[in-house]
Amino acid sequence: LFYRILKEGKDSRFDVIKKNPRRFIFAFIAQAVWVTLCSLPVLAVNSVPAAALAAAARSSASGVRVTDMLGLGLFALGFGVEVVADSQKSRWVMEKHNKIHDEAFMTRGLWAKSQYPNYFGEITLWTGIATAAAGVLRAPAVQVAIGLGGGIGGTVATTAMSAISPAFSYFILTRLSGIPISERKYNKLYGDRKDYQEWKANTPKLIPKIL
Repeated sequence: LFYRILKEGKDSRFDVIKKNPRRFIFAFIAQAVWVTLCSLPVLAVNSVPAAALAAAARSSASGVRVTDMLGLGLFALGFGVEVVADSQKSRWVMEKHNKIHDEAFMTRGLWAKSQYPNYFGEITLWTGIATAAAGVLRAPAVQVAIGLGGGIGGTVATTAMSAISPAFSYFILTRLSGIPISERKYNKLYGDRKDYQEWKANTPKLIPKIL
């Protein structure tokens, strides 16, 4: 997104919004809430005293928790999928601009496996961050340090707090601003085309098909 805005000089989604002060303020506040909730697991871990984090690390024989590895794996998967999907889409747009093809909509690469692979990647990477953070925050030394006292209640509380990030990302992208807006746009443009209807019918909306 940052690269695209640098290249185009603007984010076209804000062309209409920024002309209306109320809509612009709402969009600004909504983005601030989004950033805060998505980064909540990281903010929570960063608020833990260093001594408590060190004690939590010593509680594991290798200093590495299962949730660390699982979280890193999910983050790497999500980041990789999002980067590849965005790169493929950018290349497709450039090729269309240079008249290398005349395809109306993207159905190549990862976009043949999922209608919105970039959103799948985004949600997955935040799930990875939340998983790693939850593993840190559930450690007894950490829970005592942040005033939860440990126990099942503290574990549930910190896990729920970590889960807010991917859950909110999923809600925003699948129910509010991501998929619904794009789908209305493309349905209006291509809804009467048989190839578009077949692509929608045969391609998972979010989670990519393996084969």
